[in-house]
Amino acid sequence: MIYLDHAATTPISDAAREAMEPFLGERFGNASEPHALGRAARAALEQARRTVAERTGCEPRQVIFTSGGTEADNQAVFGLAGDEPGRIVVSAVEHPAVREPALQLERRGFAVAWAPVDGNGLLDVEAFRDLVRPGDRLAAVMWANNVTGVIQPISGVAAICADAAVPLHVDAVQAAPSLPLAFAAAGTATMALSAHKLHGPKGVGCLLARDPSAIPPLIFGGGQEAGRRSGTENVAGAVGFAAALAEAPPADDPRRALRDRLEAGLPDGFAVVSADADRLPGHSLLLVAGLRAELLVLALDRAGFAVAAGSACESEDQEPSHVLTAQGLNAAEARSVIRVSLGSGSTSAEVDGFLAALAAAFADLRTGALA
Repeated sequence: MIYLDHAATTPISDAAREAMEPFLGERFGNASEPHALGRAARAALEQARRTVAERTGCEPRQVIFTSGGTEADNQAVFGLAGDEPGRIVVSAVEHPAVREPALQLERRGFAVAWAPVDGNGLLDVEAFRDLVRPGDRLAAVMWANNVTGVIQPISGVAAICADAAVPLHVDAVQAAPSLPLAFAAAGTATMALSAHKLHGPKGVGCLLARDPSAIPPLIFGGGQEAGRRSGTENVAGAVGFAAALAEAPPADDPRRALRDRLEAGLPDGFAVVSADADRLPGHSLLLVAGLRAELLVLALDRAGFAVAAGSACESEDQEPSHVLTAQGLNAAEARSVIRVSLGSGSTSAEVDGFLAALAAAFADLRTGALA
């Protein structure tokens, strides 16, 4: 199987697996306990926190380990919003881990202003500027979109929020494997990361918070993570996360050239969504009008290629992607896209093989051989 779905998850790296191994075996201690095994676990956890802080440009105290990006997004949105109804600003193309909490807040009486995007899925910065008002509880704009790969102008967004004294939350889960992270320099209040998107283990991530004391806990219990996130710490996961994050990305990312090769070789009938926007280097969303994406994904799977129909986070949902409808695609078009996401180990031979399989599957589906 040729894996071309790295936006959904990535294989764990050798460095992350090796770093985790002792904590899955003889070094199994609970980091909250004072005995030798507990102290060893605590030391490893805090070293992982320092590594994450160093690689993301923040202080160790600003790193709150979580179960992943969804929990981190939820904690940021609910924490910054507070309990009493107020107003928040959210981009129209947010990940469900931000969008659904915003909708839940709306049901609780909050006013939610949805910031529009253009036809490429790029935030309308002037419209966003007009929407953000002093006194808003928070604004949320994801750095890079998980469906289209479009990269948002976070520095400009952060400046707008700073001018209005509105805290900004950034979902950087999809951006982290490809873009340099500099939390302090970005000027955001909070930022969410997830290990499994960058060759770390599943089930662990973190929330970076400029002022952790301003973010109330989402999970209550024993008061771990300095009272910000209760629950026995996932030491092995945190260690693996840090090890994966510490691996330096290549200076010249080969995925961009491979993506360009893929898009240049597409069969007739395919179009690239958000082609004119700045996108993540290995990310390509392909539209084939009139053909349900699920059929093409299954045909490619039979041919030995793993790709996605839209987004893994919404694959169980029959509704068209809100991301795609927000940027102007109709419902039928939004159901006719496949996402191809290349990894650091992808090769030109794999891309060429995929293009041949895509052309064959498309031809068969159009003639009804596989439908």
